[in-house]
Amino acid sequence: MPRTVSLRCLFLVAGALLLAALPGCSSVPVTSMVKLARTDLSATDPAVLRIAVRLPQGLRPRRVTLRISIAVGADRREQAFVLADADEAAELLSLAGEVTSGTAIYVFRIAPADVSRLVAIREELAAHKAKGERGSLTLGVGAEACRTGALPAETLITTYLKTEKTGDFFPLTRDVDLRKDLPKEAAPEHIPVCT
Repeated sequence: MPRTVSLRCLFLVAGALLLAALPGCSSVPVTSMVKLARTDLSATDPAVLRIAVRLPQGLRPRRVTLRISIAVGADRREQAFVLADADEAAELLSLAGEVTSGTAIYVFRIAPADVSRLVAIREELAAHKAKGERGSLTLGVGAEACRTGALPAETLITTYLKTEKTGDFFPLTRDVDLRKDLPKEAAPEHIPVCT
């Protein structure tokens, strides 16, 4: 079985969404930081949450995972959700202007069977908050990728988030370079060929 390479970009949620200061996530547009700060996860329907990634031709996502960690006091727990493809044409409509020559965009959603699990996590954090306990919720998105062909010299990846059914996607990170901005194990030469 071929090994996989994880491409990660994490963002934190503590009342409002805030981008974590990670080396691979340093290309966050200022307008996106404002949008994240105004996003209220407690009012976001997990069924409409969408994550998208723009990849260069020659690279394809294999598995996309959402990891959620809850920390209340010294207690910290994590759950993982494997995201499902959201391949409806309407999902890509607001990203049409983001497609550039030599790239493809892939959209993912919480699997319908996992929506109730995500709602339960959110309700648990709200219950702690109602008791006056401080806590935080950390969301992490990771994608395992594989190569379908040769990759360009500049291997740029952009990630997007959509939190409202009638809203548009907005970039979380823009033009993160696999060769420069991510750990060596994510370098294109370490990404396995798709099977």
